Amino acid sequence: MKNSRNYLRVITLIYCIYMWLFATHFHFMALNVLLAYIPIELSYLLNAEKRKRDWLIGFAWLIFYPNAPYLFTDFFHLETLSIYRGFNTIFANQIGDWWAFVCLTSGIVIYGLLGMKTVTTVSQKLQSYCGYRTIVVFQASLHFLSALAIYVGRFDRLHSVYLFMSPIETVKIIFFDWSLQKLMIILLMMFLQMLLFGLIQLLGKEEAM
Repeated sequence: MKNSRNYLRVITLIYCIYMWLFATHFHFMALNVLLAYIPIELSYLLNAEKRKRDWLIGFAWLIFYPNAPYLFTDFFHLETLSIYRGFNTIFANQIGDWWAFVCLTSGIVIYGLLGMKTVTTVSQKLQSYCGYRTIVVFQASLHFLSALAIYVGRFDRLHSVYLFMSPIETVKIIFFDWSLQKLMIILLMMFLQMLLFGLIQLLGKEEAM
């Protein structure tokens, strides 16, 4: 278990350094993957710590968790690659752009899914305090709040760090600025998260069998 965690730490470091310093496209993935990795590391701490620090680590995890499902919205950046020449045309075979595609996709899929998988760890920890119904409410609320965070991150350009830099203004933007379009997009993002989390749960059950 410790070896796999260390491998992931090394891979994450290499990926972020490469995307930030050497990649020809998608430099922003260095920051996005780093932010999505934080809840993964916090879930390790949550497993290791005793109850005294559970709530503190859990609160930090809750703040950074939305960065994991947020990654899936980065697929929109694929349109900037020249391999896509438009509707009803053949894809270009430029190796550099296809490598950029691999880098973007691997970062999104790996850290998006691993980050979302930490919900299981947190739920198991929470279940030691609460009942099953509380876990269901917690997960549903989490998917909604994460969808809300995805919206403000994508449309209002806010990241988790803004909660520490300008907390009052950030909270106002997140919770007090609503429209029907905003609600519909949030519900769509919530639905996507539920599908992905359901897939993660299904794969986890198959591994346990």
